[in-house]
Amino acid sequence: MKNVLTIIFFTIFIGLTSSCEKSNNEYKYNEGRLPRTPVNLSDFNTEHDDFNMTAPTLGELIPFCFSSNRNSNGDEFDIIFKPMDISFDRTTEILTIKNEYGVWGSYEEYFEVIKDGLNKIKTSGNELGPNLIIEHNSNKMNFILLYSTDITGNSKINYISNKNNTEFSDPREVMFLNSGNDNMYPTFNSDKSRIYFCSNRDGNSFNIYYVDVNAETDIESLLSDDSPYEVFLEESLSSLSDDKCPYIFDNKIVFASNREGGNGGFDLYYSLWENNQWSDPVNFGSTINSEYDEFRPIVFDERVSETQSMMIFSSNRPGGLGGFDLYFVGIE
Repeated sequence: MKNVLTIIFFTIFIGLTSSCEKSNNEYKYNEGRLPRTPVNLSDFNTEHDDFNMTAPTLGELIPFCFSSNRNSNGDEFDIIFKPMDISFDRTTEILTIKNEYGVWGSYEEYFEVIKDGLNKIKTSGNELGPNLIIEHNSNKMNFILLYSTDITGNSKINYISNKNNTEFSDPREVMFLNSGNDNMYPTFNSDKSRIYFCSNRDGNSFNIYYVDVNAETDIESLLSDDSPYEVFLEESLSSLSDDKCPYIFDNKIVFASNREGGNGGFDLYYSLWENNQWSDPVNFGSTINSEYDEFRPIVFDERVSETQSMMIFSSNRPGGLGGFDLYFVGIE
């Protein structure tokens, strides 16, 4: 029987489901919250390492992509796609997260093609840091997947797309983001005018960098541009330690760092875009971070809470299925 992650909250909840069968005043729970402490995404984890995820949202169906070494019995990392159905019952106050399409079955034919693209990028190396971008064109969904691979040595940022063809393109390097060192975890800012990523191009530690781009340019045309772009160090987010895995949602950037002052290993931090600059990074604190490693956070609107967003991250803390497991938590 499929393992289902079910969480019952004993507070008042919001359930923004797509159903319109009842008016709000007929539901017992019209407002609610996501959990404030991390919960294991047991339906998606294995005894191997599962992390480096991406999850653009479509209502409460999440096309969830993440890296795992499960298929190689703990060796190289591949990117895996699984549908994530998030639902909140406004009568029973139960939040359920399943690895299935559920009531969103009509989207299966659109999303299953993602697996074809992932088969194209699979190598004997490590594919990490997926960032899936969905573009709607008439009745068709187009997918652009950014990721990194170390098949040639150092990690380089590549992409694939099915925008201009029925099948996914062959992997292509994003030339202006890469260097002779490692380059990983690309993420666009909210208005698509910058691409942030992490790299160890200037030394032994990873820092966060960005490139200014034309927000009006088609994304695939931009990524295929072989012209040189100036790369800037984001000093407000970078430290003397490793700062990795940036991810932007609205005006917030989240990332992982093993800088001094944390709880141990890699911790998760956030910063807000205010007055045309990033604020000083803030540690999420011991409610989310542990003495172990927390890594690769992503944030998205799961349409359960009006005041919170869902953050998914990986951690090798005790109590999981083994290795790095995926967890979720609600953040303001």
